[in-house]
Amino acid sequence: MSPRPPSDLNPRRDPALDFPDRDLGELSLEDYEQIGFLGGLEVHQQLDTRGKLFCRCPAGRRVTNVDAEVLRHMRPTLSELGEYDACALMEFKTRKEIVYLLDRGTVCTYEIDDTPPFPIDLEAVKIGLEIGRLYGLNLATELHVMRKQYLDGSIPTGFQRTGMLGLTGEIPFRVPSLGIDRPLRIRQVSIEEDSCREVSDLGHRITFRTDRLGTPLTEVVTEPDLRTPFEVQAAGRLIAQVARATGKVKRGAGAARQDVNISVAGSRRIELKGVGHHRRLPLLTHIEAFRQLNLLRIREELRNRGIEPPSLPDGRAFSWTTSPLVIEASGHLRRCEYAPIKDAIDRQERVVAVRLPGFSGLLSHRTQPGITFAREFSERVRVIACLTDRPFMIHSDVRDYGLDPTQWRAIHSALEADNEDAVIVVWGPASDADTAAREILIRASEAHEGVPSETRQPYLDGTSGFERMLPGPDRMYPDTDTPPLPIEDGWLAEIESRLPELPWDRENRYVEMGLSLGEAVELGASRWAELFDDLSPANKKVARRLAHALRKRIPHHSRLGREAPTAEPIVPLVRALEDESIRLEATEAALDALIEHPEKSAVEVLASFKVTKTVHEEVERLCGRVAESAKDLTDRSRDVLMRWAMGEVMPHLLGKADPMEVRQRLETVLFAEEAA
Repeated sequence: MSPRPPSDLNPRRDPALDFPDRDLGELSLEDYEQIGFLGGLEVHQQLDTRGKLFCRCPAGRRVTNVDAEVLRHMRPTLSELGEYDACALMEFKTRKEIVYLLDRGTVCTYEIDDTPPFPIDLEAVKIGLEIGRLYGLNLATELHVMRKQYLDGSIPTGFQRTGMLGLTGEIPFRVPSLGIDRPLRIRQVSIEEDSCREVSDLGHRITFRTDRLGTPLTEVVTEPDLRTPFEVQAAGRLIAQVARATGKVKRGAGAARQDVNISVAGSRRIELKGVGHHRRLPLLTHIEAFRQLNLLRIREELRNRGIEPPSLPDGRAFSWTTSPLVIEASGHLRRCEYAPIKDAIDRQERVVAVRLPGFSGLLSHRTQPGITFAREFSERVRVIACLTDRPFMIHSDVRDYGLDPTQWRAIHSALEADNEDAVIVVWGPASDADTAAREILIRASEAHEGVPSETRQPYLDGTSGFERMLPGPDRMYPDTDTPPLPIEDGWLAEIESRLPELPWDRENRYVEMGLSLGEAVELGASRWAELFDDLSPANKKVARRLAHALRKRIPHHSRLGREAPTAEPIVPLVRALEDESIRLEATEAALDALIEHPEKSAVEVLASFKVTKTVHEEVERLCGRVAESAKDLTDRSRDVLMRWAMGEVMPHLLGKADPMEVRQRLETVLFAEEAA
């Protein structure tokens, strides 16, 4: 049987190799279309349920207590088609010891696979169906539970139980600032159990806490319809808004995580795993797009050089005994003064050199900001060979580091390498060094294909590193321990009767209240939207001014550590604006005063902003005083003088007088002689 073609190829096969690397913010939509940028999201959202999904332990508890520890090893199993999943095989090569820290109040024997699953939690299923309904999906009539292999240790059973709730829906996707007004297609929504919390990962031992394990969550998967990094961010925020509209999802750190799928023309899908904040999405996805583009440039250079993929050693013995591309180099480096290698030899570890035919100069090719192609090899080695003492690898493209010229020549000679070849030197315990050498050759072979299909770990600076091979369809199979669950019509009728207001419906309501579409979208996504609704301004001008004031001032006070206001003290301000006893220009200042002085009554605070009968006399008095002071400022231009004068007068008249009328009066008193 011939191998199945990859299902994750970008539909465009013509990479834009001559497109220059550019920074985020320098590219237009047309530029991203030229490089074939495609993005999609997988958003995981914890549900606010009392219990876990397949047992009766409480959900949502975060603990530090440890009552017991469990040690496990994972091994892959064949799929229904008799195939191994590449990700499962990769995890098996790491030879990890997996330690689980158990707290008796948050886990039971189900979590460690000593008890079959309990019936699925119906509260979680109903919340998941409601979320699926909000995304416009075709909901399942029967829920079938599947097993999804996870051999990274994050789930003690080695698989995650998951069930499909709905398929093929769409939601309105409107972002005026980006020129977006189209549907966002939703491929599917499923319900599944969350994984463990990682505590540490050092060498061949990884440690997890199990308190989060089994918490119900939904996974929302979009189609790859996102055409720029900023569209990826906007879509992530919209998906979060829809889920939060139910009021039945958890909030806070770790409660929502998104995996981002990115590809460019000529590439394959790459998954950036577990991005916790929407603000990080644009930079991460932009850098990933150009990382892929640079890997495609390396592939093209290898083709131009006529280089074939290196042959891989068999697994019957150490790679340096079976492959002409690998040597055990400790004997050549006995007098090496480079401390990491010297220490490794003293510890009786192995130093291994690997020849990459035709790769000379490519390991120094830039792939990410401040990162070269060599990092692709070192990250793969770090994760799979579990080498942790940095540095553990050097290469011949950097000749003035690590080894002296004589030692490099000796290793090149032993490997029969010429000037067109690159050499990587890696060191560690014998079995780990052997794994490292094999992974270096595997990664070099993948360079001839372009972009290997990977799951990558996002870093705070916007770059990413290898985490594991991207799982494929071979890891999914039915769960024979859980019977199908019919979805009752009564559940769906109950859900329909209590659907919340959706983000796009809220935005339409705001537009009807007088806001522009851009203002409505921004307000609807903000955390003070409910406050605005509670204030319920009836006047369109007041509504627009109030929305602007909330957007501008609440974040300011939040940064100063002040609590967000409730509607009660602000309602008198809204009513005063509507009956024009306070002018619109005073909205922000009055709002500030109400927030800064919660100990005072609203009547007391707002008294100083109300229009009085003597306002005209006050305008005359203030303008006259400014005119006297202006006699000493004859060297200033007319515009500068007017700006100064308005700055002197308006703080005393804010909300009491029309600024245009004040300006006209100032022009009269300041430039009376010119008029004469």
